[in-house]
Parts: sequence; structure tokens; C-alpha cells
Amino acid sequence: MDLEKFEKMLHLVKKDLESEHGERRDYNTQLRKRKENIFDHEALKISAKTMLIRFIPELEVRMKNLMVLATKNLPDHQELFTITHTKIGLGLSLGEAISVLQHILEIIQIEKSSETKIKERRIFESAEDKLEQANLSFQKEDYPSTLHNLGTALELILKDKLEIPTTITKINTSRIIDILVKHEVQTHPYLTEAKKHIVRIDNKIKHQGYSPSKIDCINGIKVMEELIAKLRDKEIKLSEEIRNKIYEGL
Repeated sequence: MDLEKFEKMLHLVKKDLESEHGERRDYNTQLRKRKENIFDHEALKISAKTMLIRFIPELEVRMKNLMVLATKNLPDHQELFTITHTKIGLGLSLGEAISVLQHILEIIQIEKSSETKIKERRIFESAEDKLEQANLSFQKEDYPSTLHNLGTALELILKDKLEIPTTITKINTSRIIDILVKHEVQTHPYLTEAKKHIVRIDNKIKHQGYSPSKIDCINGIKVMEELIAKLRDKEIKLSEEIRNKIYEGL
């Protein structure tokens, strides 16, 4: 499913959630006023429960389906969607569900901008969009997605500066950096830091189930900001020998 169709589905479900949330909030406010007068605390507990999405079967199913689609369409943020999918059946409130959908819509806007820039060969700008997505995830305390987006940003920077075809979807970022560092190519100290704070942590998340910390994310974002600032208006000049080594390692 393309992002346009997925975005429309998100808006529809978000609209229904907001409508349901508003109606239940107003009803519960009125109920609470009445029940507080007779000290019916059990009724108040039941009232609070009605604000959970699992008590609305139709919206619960639609929300779960959206999380599955979100994982397929926005894989760099899959941890958030997996956690949300689990919480839906436990205790996700309508307000929290609306907040998650708004977060996804913000991600989609940045992703659409990034895709346009890649098509127009403005790949470096697309990497900056991924850094923006990483910051968005960091604000939501979604630390795995923060590192995934930083990893994608680093990959895009290397594709842009090393003239690697964008149709090659996955590249061996770690091996490429090793080659650049070994031959002391421009900005290699920054690339060394990027491997340490982004590539290694991202790989630990993907292959070892590592749970990144807030400090991991801050270090990664700092390194990426410095790398982008250093390379924005610079070219990485490579000899044919080094370029061939990089292409062989893809």
C-alpha cells in the first residue's frame, strides 16, 4: 500500500477516534458529577474503563490493522507500532490512540518529502529528513526507531557522497566506513564516530534485541548532526581503487 492510501486510512480512523473520545468524555464528565454526589466509586471505575479502546471492538480492530500496515510502510519505526499493537488489547486509551496516529501522520509527511527528494536526486536533503524523523521519535521516547532512522540517514549520506545508485536498497554501511577510514578519506574521524554511535547500536538492536538508552540516542543524534554539517557542501573524492573496493563490498 502506498503512503497516500495509508495516510487517508489514518485520517479516517483518527476522525472516528476523536469523535468517540469526545462523546465518551462528555458522558463520563456528566456521570462523574452525578456519581460523586452519591459516592458510587465503582461506577466511576467503570466510567474510566470506557475510555479504553479495547472496550470498542470496531475501533480496536481498525487500530490493530493500522499498526500492522504501519510496520510494513514505515519499517524504521516498527518497534513503536509493535508496542502499540500490544497495548491496544491491554490498556491503550482513546487519547493515547489518537496521539499515536497523529505521530504517524507527522512521520508520513516527512517520509513523503524524503521520497520526493530521492527521486529528484536530492539525497542529502533526504538524509536530513531522516534526522528529523529520528528527533521526532526521540521526543516520543521511541529510542529504537530513533537509531533506525539515524542508520538510514547515514546510509543515504554515503549513497549521495559516494555516488552509490539509489536503487540498491541496502548497503553494508559498516564495511564502507571501514574502507573510508582505512584510506583516511576526508571526514573519516566523523565516520568513525558514526559507526561507533549509530551503526553498532543499530545492529545491536536488530540482531541482539538490545534496548537503546536515552544517552545512546543523544550521542547518535549529535554525531549525525556533526556529520551532516561537515559534509553538506563537500565532496568525498575517491580514487578508482577505493571506489571499486566500496562497490565490491556492497
